[in-house]
Amino acid sequence: MMCMYYDLSKKEKKIARQCIDKGLNIAYSNAFDKAGLVVQDWHAEKLPARDAYLKLFEIVEQHNAGIARRYDGLTGSRYLVTVAQLFSEKVITEDDIKEFSDETKAVIRFFGK
Repeated sequence: MMCMYYDLSKKEKKIARQCIDKGLNIAYSNAFDKAGLVVQDWHAEKLPARDAYLKLFEIVEQHNAGIARRYDGLTGSRYLVTVAQLFSEKVITEDDIKEFSDETKAVIRFFGK
């Protein structure tokens, strides 16, 4: 059942893209959440403006690097691996992968361990 190369159908690529988009939006949200905490600290005068700015820039830079590593240049041939990674990290759930074929779900679960 498990093979080195597994091709997604056109329908499954669409489902995978939805899962990937969900993961990308969560990554953006996580960056905004961390950045928001820095802005809150600055507003509460817990951080001077310069320190807050530098910390904010560092957060955006770190998150951008992670987002770029996973999502930049992502093509259909890497969709399944990316979905399996998101599944293993619990970014997406069983509910998100329910529309895949049973065989594809088995591959996602296997590589998402």
